[in-house]
Amino acid sequence: MDFTKTGIPGFSVTDSFADVKRRLDIVREHNDFGFESVMGYLELDGNRYLMGVDQNEATLGIECVEVRGLFEGDTFEGIALGEMSAQEFAGELAKIGSTPIMEDYTIWCPDERVSFYVYEDVPSTICWWGKDLVEDEIKTIFSGKIEDLDPNVYHLYKAEE
Repeated sequence: MDFTKTGIPGFSVTDSFADVKRRLDIVREHNDFGFESVMGYLELDGNRYLMGVDQNEATLGIECVEVRGLFEGDTFEGIALGEMSAQEFAGELAKIGSTPIMEDYTIWCPDERVSFYVYEDVPSTICWWGKDLVEDEIKTIFSGKIEDLDPNVYHLYKAEE
């Protein structure tokens, strides 16, 4: 499967949360104070991918869509996943015009609203962020001043740490 900057073929962060939820074989649902997250499987290109989808608590749209458990031969914009180190992968992203930001366990591409979780120095998940995060919030996240975010947004990122 060749994943792209715009997301999963036939799946978008601009879809309604309810539509995305209906397409997954649900493994786990979590409802927290009126907003949800689901984890389930989606068949793509002959493989069953484990996916997570989080709902934005303010808009009830999609906060993020994450593909977990990549398969041999999977690519991102034509770049092989699972075959190179995180540093090499970030270098390949830069070659296609992305500006990757590397942290201990994540490679962020804020302009594309995509991130990659790194496990044992290999990108192992892809996450697309919903359009509900405005540019100012994204810039604040990467400025090191996450405390300056709206408290409703800040707690989502704090929970990931």
